[in-house]
Amino acid sequence: MKFYDVSLLLDSSTPIYPNNPLFYLNRVNSIPKDTSNVSSLQMGSHFGTHIDAPRHFDNNAISIDQIPPDRLVGKCNVLDLTLEEEAVTEDSLRNKNITEDMLVLKTKNSIYGYSNFNENFIYISDDAAKYIKSLGVRFVATDGYSVKKFRTPDFVHKYFFENDIVIAEGLNLIDVSEGEYLLIALPLKIKDADASPARIILVKDFLYEK
Repeated sequence: MKFYDVSLLLDSSTPIYPNNPLFYLNRVNSIPKDTSNVSSLQMGSHFGTHIDAPRHFDNNAISIDQIPPDRLVGKCNVLDLTLEEEAVTEDSLRNKNITEDMLVLKTKNSIYGYSNFNENFIYISDDAAKYIKSLGVRFVATDGYSVKKFRTPDFVHKYFFENDIVIAEGLNLIDVSEGEYLLIALPLKIKDADASPARIILVKDFLYEK
């Protein structure tokens, strides 16, 4: 088996979506003054690689701690969409062999890198979201900062949530090729949170029975 950690490293240089909280890691206790090192951590719930909960857009919807673990682990298709210049579209998806109900979308975002926030990141078009739903997909992960186009009205988040599709954003897929993988995407279990940073792993050449 080969393991790919597709999570962004979290530190003060990690790009932050505009108007989201800043990241701070502060040492509270320090060796040798203290007997151990202890730190306080502050960051936004949508910082770095993260999973959105339906609570993100609806106060009465489920929060991140209420997403069942079996929705976050399973076989997935990683799709190479790096030829797309603006968005993942229905046409680009129709050319792919999609066999699983978990999708991971690799785009030029991974090639651009994550040293600075890029307002022109590749997003998921409305027609692609509808096509994804029509396939019975229940989990979508993207290497973009969001599933929707920056500074435009939001359809994709709400459409996915209304159709019980889990969303993960901010994956770094630069070292991952198209194919079938085991996906492990575990957020922190934070009560009532609208999202949480997550450690997301892809496993190639695995044995898995659902």
